[in-house]
Amino acid sequence: MRRLPLFAAALALAACTPQQQPQTGAYAPPGQALPVTQLPGWQLNNAAASLASFVISCKALLLMPPDTSLGGTGLAQTLAGQAGLWQPACTAAEATPPGDNAAAQQFFENWFTAYAIPGPALITGYFEPEVPGSENERPGYHVPLYSRPAVASLADLPRAAIDAGALHRKAPVTAYVTNPVDAFMLQIQGSGRILLPDGNILRVGFDGQNGQPYTPIGRVLEQMGALQPDDVSYQSISAWLKSHPAQAQSVMEQNARYVFLAPLGPLPANEGAPGALGVPLTAERSAAIDKSAMPLGAPLFIATTDPITGAPLNLLTITQDTGGGIHGPDRADIFFGAGPDAEEVAGSMRQPGQLYLLLPKAPAP
Repeated sequence: MRRLPLFAAALALAACTPQQQPQTGAYAPPGQALPVTQLPGWQLNNAAASLASFVISCKALLLMPPDTSLGGTGLAQTLAGQAGLWQPACTAAEATPPGDNAAAQQFFENWFTAYAIPGPALITGYFEPEVPGSENERPGYHVPLYSRPAVASLADLPRAAIDAGALHRKAPVTAYVTNPVDAFMLQIQGSGRILLPDGNILRVGFDGQNGQPYTPIGRVLEQMGALQPDDVSYQSISAWLKSHPAQAQSVMEQNARYVFLAPLGPLPANEGAPGALGVPLTAERSAAIDKSAMPLGAPLFIATTDPITGAPLNLLTITQDTGGGIHGPDRADIFFGAGPDAEEVAGSMRQPGQLYLLLPKAPAP
């Protein structure tokens, strides 16, 4: 279980579409390996930004015991499934001049082989919502965001019990927000930014969850006839819940999973909350994956389309996170950052695509 699962609202929507069958075994037989230079749009990609994100991962990987498991299966596990396997590439990455796109491209070309993951992939997105709130209960701010209770039995309560006040004065309150829908959507994303009355920002992130079953709210609303399958998005779910307050609580409580959120402390505004690898996420350069299918810390090239413009979207991301709705090797969830623009793209992102996992070559003699 990752330290910071981020449950994107778009993942909840994936259950509304025909499910892709998980792949098993090694991602790519030898015939499916290809040079990094043959990735679609490779020469137009901002490799320097990807290298910067990879170097951030390396700072964590190089501190881990060499036999630390990073996940993956088949060939991916063999070549990249332990922290020690990354030391040569990480050492070379840290020696590459930062901000030099040509040098970054050369690094990835020299140190990695790309493996096309079989079959079409489903690509979704997530982000950090910005929600007005207060660290203390006050007029206009009365909906609590709880940190994980110290008493284990209280941490297992279903959402309905928590909504009914079962944790009142029994668990730390991280912040208070105005609307229960905002609280719910923050939990779905797994992290966020609380805009405090004094103008400061409180960063909050995953602090555990109650272990109850996760039910996609997009599926619930579709089955109710409240939303059509092609109109299910983060934005449409939030809008429906806020415009139907009499029904919203019962709908949200069909998802018994409750995510606890704790203060993250001061973080640079341009950095995302730490992901499963324990390093800050980078907008459009970090991705959440299924750790049982592919390892954390690996470069993952995503070839898909922009959900707003339909233009090709080719991104070299680093697998720095995992997600509760990500299952199998043919799934990836792109982190888009924070703010309205990130919300627009991430909330609408549910695109077909192709995934290419980059695995380290054997170090040169």
